[in-house]
Amino acid sequence: MTAALCHGTLVVLGSKGVLITGPSGSGKSTLALKLIVTGVGAGFFPRLVSDDQVRLSVERGALIGSVPSSIAGLIEVWGVGPTPIVHQESAKIDLLVKLVPKAQAPRLNEDCSETMEGISLPMIELEAKNAEAASLAIMAKLRLGPFAAC
Repeated sequence: MTAALCHGTLVVLGSKGVLITGPSGSGKSTLALKLIVTGVGAGFFPRLVSDDQVRLSVERGALIGSVPSSIAGLIEVWGVGPTPIVHQESAKIDLLVKLVPKAQAPRLNEDCSETMEGISLPMIELEAKNAEAASLAIMAKLRLGPFAAC
């Protein structure tokens, strides 16, 4: 089976893979960097898998994201361009984050899911270009950092 490509950014936070999607310029890379920087300080061992394009495949009933070799180990830093960063080659995707315009972002996310490549994933919609608020929502959803003991 041929792997599909998804326009998004995949990070691993602890043992959880988070696929961030949204239109170009919505802040996917900035949110990923915010999660990585926060995760380093909080000790949940964050890593980039892929920025901008994620190869999707299904393995043993799970959705797996991997990095195309041409962009491995690179993330776009606003104002600088593609920049080397520690990464891993692939990860199971546990949460789908959709970055949406502020007017479309719900204040409270219901328990929603979305199917990708035949696999149902928990999904939350968060405000685009608001990495601070989005990173807190993701950590709360995954019970990481200050939300781990709850």
